[in-house]
Amino acid sequence: MDKSNTEYNLSKSVLPSDGIHMAGVELHSDKGINVYGFFFGSVVSEGVSEGYSSMPTRFASTKYIIPTLPAFITRYKNMIALTPCYQNTVVSINLKLKSGSVAYDNKQYSNNETIRIMVNKYDTFQLSTTSDLSGTMVTSSKPVIVVSGNQCNSAVPINIVAGSCNPFIESVLPTDQLDDMFITPYISTRLNNTVRIQVINSTNLTIKTGTKTISKTINAREFFDFYYNTISFISSSDDILVTSYPHGLSGRKGDPFMMTILGVNQYLYEYDFVVPSGFDSFISITVQSDAINGFLLDGYSFNNRSSVFSISEGMDNFSTFSLPISAGLHRIEHKKKVRFGLWIFGNGDTWDGYGYPAGMAYKAYN
Repeated sequence: MDKSNTEYNLSKSVLPSDGIHMAGVELHSDKGINVYGFFFGSVVSEGVSEGYSSMPTRFASTKYIIPTLPAFITRYKNMIALTPCYQNTVVSINLKLKSGSVAYDNKQYSNNETIRIMVNKYDTFQLSTTSDLSGTMVTSSKPVIVVSGNQCNSAVPINIVAGSCNPFIESVLPTDQLDDMFITPYISTRLNNTVRIQVINSTNLTIKTGTKTISKTINAREFFDFYYNTISFISSSDDILVTSYPHGLSGRKGDPFMMTILGVNQYLYEYDFVVPSGFDSFISITVQSDAINGFLLDGYSFNNRSSVFSISEGMDNFSTFSLPISAGLHRIEHKKKVRFGLWIFGNGDTWDGYGYPAGMAYKAYN
């Protein structure tokens, strides 16, 4: 984990209306920290929570591709929100719309048309539509921070028996911070997961789930969705963006959520992380299979893994498992200083849930 000075620029991700609002927040620290955005609220008798891991401004960039899902409940919209790191930032949003158009500033924009705006530091720009925005490109004259998601969604067409709708919010990784090999982690209690792979350029994909292997070529700015329940392997000929949508649970506990899946080259050696209160929370760990033992959580070894799922592809062998985790601050590392992926997620009463990666190794550019 990087221990140098850290600066974050956050955008408020659910604003009252589209357009530009003074809603950016800048955080500074004299030591390295992790920052998580978390939304918690309620609608009628339902909890509506979601979280994301925020990106330090020094890794912010000028090019992003947007991941969303269709808005399965038509009154709720897909959203993009962004905030610049500097004054007088010119932003271009080239739309990839599955259907319909987007209204902004008294003008309708259709598929492949571009919205151009100038946004200042500490301002946040929001754009929303009922159409799937996957593949929309955001480019800017100076670095920006971008989040995307849905006001409320269900990951699959809504089924009240298996959960209600929930906000989807994730910090979008810039195109220069993506990877080409992924292991989807085991999400305890969530055996139904939809994964969306968003490509930038025309890309060859190999996906392995159990004994089934899928090979596909996806055209530039298109996506591919697949289902998994415990673990899967993804490799690609070009860097891609991978997002998981664990489905809702029955019994009014465990809404769907949106969670970025990091590539194996983005794993860290250690994590300091925080778990919100009010949920039955878990961590999910993905690591090379020969390093499945040797973890230290808050300084103590643990052996209470209920299920371990493994997958192999060529010389690559990975395992994943989940553990219950208490609310509050935690630290996890490996005795042998190996890299591993870490995700935090939880289920709440009255239809609620959240999930986000605990942190990542960013590519540094001089």
